[in-house]
Amino acid sequence: MCFAPWISMSTFIIEFMLALYFLLLNPKDRLNRFIALMSFMLGFYQLSEFLICVSGANTFTRMALSTTAILPALACTYALIMWRKPIKFWNFLLYAPAAAFMVLFSLPVNLRESATCSQVFIQYPDIGVLFKFFGLYYLVYLFGAVALFYFTASRARSEPERRLHYLGMLGMFIFTVPTFIFLNFLPALRVQFPSVLCEFALLLAIEFIFVLWYKEKHKIKF
Repeated sequence: MCFAPWISMSTFIIEFMLALYFLLLNPKDRLNRFIALMSFMLGFYQLSEFLICVSGANTFTRMALSTTAILPALACTYALIMWRKPIKFWNFLLYAPAAAFMVLFSLPVNLRESATCSQVFIQYPDIGVLFKFFGLYYLVYLFGAVALFYFTASRARSEPERRLHYLGMLGMFIFTVPTFIFLNFLPALRVQFPSVLCEFALLLAIEFIFVLWYKEKHKIKF
């Protein structure tokens, strides 16, 4: 068996345990609940990778890509919660592109083959222009989340809250910058983009610990 399954399963266990920790730390706080959800989704992707490696079933390839499709929309919702904006109907429109990609990934015409395990990452079938649009979607949404965090920081009620918003922004950079640097230095790994991205997402989960520690220290509630 290749090395990748044990990386994926270990990351899933870490992410899942962190999600439980975030939730139990303050289950009544909206930010704690949402960060727990994000950590769980990152872990669920890793579980999908593990199942790809041990079964080779195409179903888990679709499940993995569908999971990654929802993450950028979650990033924007994360920023909106920091902004203390109530979640209204129009906010769910943020998830329209994610829903579209999930449908497209479920179509047999787009994913005829399962992803395969390499030494460390998962290699996905090249589905041409769809992956280009998928990358563009990631870029637009994650930079949109950064812009929202910057905007909310400028309207923060206090200095500790402003710093908390900057910590949220830092998480977006931790999630994306190493991934894009890695892929630019090793462009042959572009078909492994979802796997590379979610391995670096473990850094984001660790950064969540500092976000919630800082929030609790300064008694900031959401």
